[in-house]
Amino acid sequence: MTDRIFSAPTTINLELTEICNSRCRHCYNFWRQEGGHRISLSNDSVDRLVKMFVDAGVFHVVLSGGEPLCTFDLLEYALKRLKEGGLTVSCNSNLMLATDEKMRRLREAGLDHVLTSLNSHDPAVNDYMVNQPGAFNRIIAGIELARRNDIRVSANMIVCRQNMDHVYQTGRLAANLGCQRIFGTRVVPCVTLRDVHGTDYDMEKKDALYVLDELVRVKDDAGIMIGSLVSYPLCLLGDLERYADFVGRGCPAQRGHRMNINANGDGHACVHESISYGNVFQEGLVAVWRKFREWHAGEYLHAQCRSCAFEHVCNSGCRMSALALNGSLHGPDPLMCGPEGMTKPYKLVYDESFHLRVKQGVRFRVPQRIRFRREDGYCLLNIRWANTIMVENSVAQFLERHKDAHTTFDCAEFGSERSALLAELYFKDAVESDDIAYDDERSRVGLSADLTVSR
Repeated sequence: MTDRIFSAPTTINLELTEICNSRCRHCYNFWRQEGGHRISLSNDSVDRLVKMFVDAGVFHVVLSGGEPLCTFDLLEYALKRLKEGGLTVSCNSNLMLATDEKMRRLREAGLDHVLTSLNSHDPAVNDYMVNQPGAFNRIIAGIELARRNDIRVSANMIVCRQNMDHVYQTGRLAANLGCQRIFGTRVVPCVTLRDVHGTDYDMEKKDALYVLDELVRVKDDAGIMIGSLVSYPLCLLGDLERYADFVGRGCPAQRGHRMNINANGDGHACVHESISYGNVFQEGLVAVWRKFREWHAGEYLHAQCRSCAFEHVCNSGCRMSALALNGSLHGPDPLMCGPEGMTKPYKLVYDESFHLRVKQGVRFRVPQRIRFRREDGYCLLNIRWANTIMVENSVAQFLERHKDAHTTFDCAEFGSERSALLAELYFKDAVESDDIAYDDERSRVGLSADLTVSR
């Protein structure tokens, strides 16, 4: 099912405003200029967008900017309207403008997760990267306020040469602050940067692997979940078992899951992309979405990647990095090693005895949070938030029937020939069981993986 093209995005990155209280040196927002008017959405435009999202069957919306806390009332309004529409919502914020009242109001409106920026445990380095004196202390205070109001926080560390040696200590700090995850996201050079080579944003392969090793180390030592918001080529990883936390993401733009909408309504396939494919207020969401077809059809895959067995998972790494460093969306990801770099494949369920337990009559249930969207010949199954996978119609119908009836089932009822799929659905958190105690391990591995990788 990996060549299917979705009728609409499953996740929207919605930029509420261009206003921002920082000027990050690595910022991808191509529209950011010194001075000039900053555009924000209105309540009426939010209402129009929510209707488009609901009509198209979008599952999840990420509210971002700019800095969404700069327009707090708009953020609160958008959150409420989206929740009323039945969508799940998260927020990207540097949290520097957080107050106890604002965090309380957002939690009451339904916000349960914030992705924030924490680029170093060293205040001087962090403040240099975001180009804002005192930013570190305000970010730390914002994280503490969010956690105090029962909002989950993930910390995103944009990693470049400037801070690559700070990954472990920054991860330890995030864990101590109560963050559930630390992302070590490779920097994607801004499209306005003329010559990336030789700058802090031009990382070598050995540097990238060092960063990943440090993330694995902090996961082992501090128990914090890890990941990356920008994919690494799987041939760089090589040992996909060791680096399992970085395998499943791929490229959301190429896999057809994500759409970015600016505060003026312009649509992009990738948040790092400067090209607009049309304005959703003028043309409609689905009409603009259809103009992403080259992304969805694999037109931007690097030629050497097309014969790789993991092409549909890796998507040739990051296409915007290929553009910035090699001059073309079709070019090689600068961290790409080629097929010879693959040393160990990836499986979602490594414990072979678990498959036996599934076959022995363990009973499962379908959580009420599971959502379904029918496509042409298959179904999209949303597990939670932006985590959506493809399943065959027969599987979706079985799961939906048991969800609606609040009934349990075992492997024999699901289909003994599909026992491996059932085990994977469990590790993906698409089904639950009171008979198995794998919850901790499952939450740290399964949620980032796509079932198309695991078998």
